[in-house]
Amino acid sequence: MREQNAYYTLRSLPGVLILSLLFLLPMAVVFSYAFSDGGNALMEAVEDGYTYRLLSFTLTESFLSAFISVIVALPFAYLFSKYSFPGRSAILTLSALSFTIPTILVVLGFVIWYGNNGILNSLLMKLTGKNYAVIEVLYSFKAIILSHVYLNFPIAFLLITEAWTASSDTAEKASYTLGKGRMRTFISVTLPMIRGSIISAFILIFLFCFSSFAIIMVLGGNPQYSTLETEIYRRARVSGNIPEASALSLLAFFITGAILLISSYGRTKKKTERKSRVLLKAKGKNLLMMCLASLLILLFLIPPILSIVYRAFYTKAGTLTLRAWEEITGRGFGLISTAMEGIIASFLIAFLSSLAAVLLSASMALLSARKNSVILPFLASLPMAAGSVTLGLGFSLLAAYIPHTSPIISYALVFFAHLIIVLPFSIRTMTPGARTIAPSLSLSAYTLGASMTKTLRKVEMPLLRPYMRKAFAFSFALSLGEVNATLTLSDGHITTLPILIYRLISSYDYQGAAALGTILLLEALIVFAIGEKGGRNAVS
Repeated sequence: MREQNAYYTLRSLPGVLILSLLFLLPMAVVFSYAFSDGGNALMEAVEDGYTYRLLSFTLTESFLSAFISVIVALPFAYLFSKYSFPGRSAILTLSALSFTIPTILVVLGFVIWYGNNGILNSLLMKLTGKNYAVIEVLYSFKAIILSHVYLNFPIAFLLITEAWTASSDTAEKASYTLGKGRMRTFISVTLPMIRGSIISAFILIFLFCFSSFAIIMVLGGNPQYSTLETEIYRRARVSGNIPEASALSLLAFFITGAILLISSYGRTKKKTERKSRVLLKAKGKNLLMMCLASLLILLFLIPPILSIVYRAFYTKAGTLTLRAWEEITGRGFGLISTAMEGIIASFLIAFLSSLAAVLLSASMALLSARKNSVILPFLASLPMAAGSVTLGLGFSLLAAYIPHTSPIISYALVFFAHLIIVLPFSIRTMTPGARTIAPSLSLSAYTLGASMTKTLRKVEMPLLRPYMRKAFAFSFALSLGEVNATLTLSDGHITTLPILIYRLISSYDYQGAAALGTILLLEALIVFAIGEKGGRNAVS
């Protein structure tokens, strides 16, 4: 066993070294600025009341977003873990798809659908006869919370539904037999069984919202809704005050790192065989309830995304036009070459960073599973705590030490930034799959004379492959829609599809943004379909 652990440690060493290098180098540069001038910038940040206002708002919006996402997901998870009906798989697949939709598309979809002059308000004005916006959502605190819930509801829904479905209902039946009611049974029996998935979903969503950037910048639309992440970007790129931006980065990293550490402490990965509950076939009133729940999910998730496709072909007045497409394909003006460059660059960066992440993650996931360790997953999660804006800032500061004029170097730095961003999610996706591989299979192969390398190639990797496809699809979607680090690192010189969409939204060219958003959505759909061939969702 010791020899096998040494083998897997050696196999995972390249991944660990690259993960450490790509994380520690940019973070070291950022933090060196925070402690420059004797740590004056850090002391000023700690003593500044505005810092605590930023922190208070960031914690508040993150907590509310995560809390509401989980609370809204619970009743839907209950229904989908108890009843079976013809549309169940389709709704779960749609939720998994929503999970991989790039954030910039959520921003664009909300602007087009919920805007004062958006599609929803246009429909409501026609129905009510009013000549002003019936629903005012954008550029407010409620826009931030609603968009975060939209983006993260599928995470909570899928994680809790999976855990609830996998849990045995024997204890619940015993509780009912003893005369306990539904509510008492839920609180004393069911809730402890699914508590882990609820906490995991809450923490994951909290971290996503804590480092949210595009949603805050566009849908918040007001300096009073600034968060630590957006303020880091403003001070680094708008004000040019790198020490202050670095000081805020250090504060944000300390908070999110502490949350990760607390959430991973005492977390065990015991392999217990539990009999999954048998889903009841929904009939009559229950079937109607399931159909209603599915309809609510569809009405919440689909309209903002479909509005992007609609707006790509129709003007605000409803007139069919192909202007944006002519510009993209080279038959219009200004955007032409830039759009094609962004499309190609986004695809190549996402493909290469995802492929590298999967190849590096496989050995680390197997090592973590064999040692039943939470240390490696925790260390791999540290880039999540740093935030993509901070990582982008670190790589941009590193670039200053590399004299170059070639755009290849600039794109290489973007690739490294994307790799360190998607690598933690790739490891988290594959580790549960690695834990499902019974050690007895490898031992049997060794007994039959197979080497450790051959056992890895012929036995373990084929079993891990479905999770590798999932990890690739998830990583590709994250890289494809990445805005934060790229915008911070690019300094206006690097073009990717999400950056182009962000710029077009900022200049109110929603049709051009929608056309590019449709292309981005199509790419995400194709990669998601490839990932779905790997089986059911494996994110933990």
